[in-house]
Amino acid sequence: MLSLSNTNENSIIFSTPVVFIILVIITLIRIYSLFISPIELSVDEAQYWHWSQNLDYGYFTKPPLIAWAIALSTNIFGNEEWAVRLFSPIIHFFISIILWAITQFAFGLKAGRIAALLWIFTPAASLGSFIISTDTPLLLFWSLSLLFIFKIFKDDSYVSATFSGASLGLAFLSKYAALYFFVLLILWWVIYDKGKALTFKKLLVVLISSIFVATPNLYWNYSNDFVTASHTISNANLSEIIMNYANVIDFLSSQLLVFGPIIFLLYLFIIFNSFFKDQKLSLLGMLSLPIITLIIVQSFLKIANPNWAVTAYISATLMISAYAIIQKHRVLRLLTKFGLIINFALSLLILKITLTGNFYPIHLKSDPLRKNLGFEILSTEIKKSFDNKEMSKLVFMNRGEITRFNYYLIKIDNKFKNKIFLKTKSIFPGNFYEKNYNYDKKKHKKDEKIMIIKRDLNFGNDFANLTDTKFIRKISTNTIKGLKRTYYLFEGIVK
Repeated sequence: MLSLSNTNENSIIFSTPVVFIILVIITLIRIYSLFISPIELSVDEAQYWHWSQNLDYGYFTKPPLIAWAIALSTNIFGNEEWAVRLFSPIIHFFISIILWAITQFAFGLKAGRIAALLWIFTPAASLGSFIISTDTPLLLFWSLSLLFIFKIFKDDSYVSATFSGASLGLAFLSKYAALYFFVLLILWWVIYDKGKALTFKKLLVVLISSIFVATPNLYWNYSNDFVTASHTISNANLSEIIMNYANVIDFLSSQLLVFGPIIFLLYLFIIFNSFFKDQKLSLLGMLSLPIITLIIVQSFLKIANPNWAVTAYISATLMISAYAIIQKHRVLRLLTKFGLIINFALSLLILKITLTGNFYPIHLKSDPLRKNLGFEILSTEIKKSFDNKEMSKLVFMNRGEITRFNYYLIKIDNKFKNKIFLKTKSIFPGNFYEKNYNYDKKKHKKDEKIMIIKRDLNFGNDFANLTDTKFIRKISTNTIKGLKRTYYLFEGIVK
């Protein structure tokens, strides 16, 4: 382990000013990458931006804080991609500082500095600093809640308990995965602590204050027939259980990249050697291992995305850092140093990809970046045809298309706001948007001319309520490796 207990406190490499300067420089470089990167918004990022234009206390798939954050940033700086993503690198900087504070507070100064470095160079943080996602604010408030929990251990304060609960409530408003913290804290208290470090009254304050902060979204769900819960259950779709060991291997392999290969294996070693050997480590273990285990089970039953276990790595980072103070094992010291170097190299690779928009010199069979290129150019061409034909509305065929085009068309010309619709067979909330995003003939005037954007020339019975349907033109643009993204534009008149 990277044991610093025998290291000179004034070591230049790990001194407080040097570590802080590293964090600042890395963050500034990541902010700079947002300005020059050619990578356009992903489906989810564009959807969150759309929500930020229609602020509410909740949305069909997610709680509202991500939309509030984007609204704050874009209202100040405008609707540029970098403004949509701006909070991400800043938040990961503050997560590093919070983990530094937690580890220093609970285990010692030097462990705190290691925690900060471990997090800032974690591949999850490196990639998460470039994209805006619900994971980012979730991790911020998750770590902040944990900081105040450790403060309760020291000062037994109702103020600390209140702040911990409020932070947990904000984590819930970021992403519902915050429920893991809620449940696992209670389990840790019942199984291990039993009121010794965290009294029942303090625990109750944490829980009540978290629910109080989460109330706006809870009420929104109640007022909207619990659509988010319905969506979550629908996504689970337990009727389509796969039970495939290959999915488990894929998930575990992905975690080697999410947390770093050496650091992830190091965490597994530490967790099974320290789970209940220390009160503080037991809490960190409870807030990490059950989450990873649950997602592994999920991956076996169906499928699991690599980021679903990311909350576990807050505690994992702290455990690895804390072990540096508690243990004096030369091999573990070297492994931690080597793991940190590997993660630093991976963070540089991720930075290069975000700056250039390609994986070169790595050659991938299927380049995932292609999905996020070309939409602004295509939107410009759609606008030209739309203006020339004097259309009233645009209709797209699926969520992946409408999210990006909705963002880029409005970015180009604000007149497209409330003129972009999604063709679906269901009513709200089946389209991931608000009510007015369904294509519904009742919402259109007779003889109204509209434009339809499709990926193919097959019209079928998709628009039986239209008459005088005509092909307008084909638009396309190059993406990666000479590949093109092509769309076909049609016009139709409402019957």
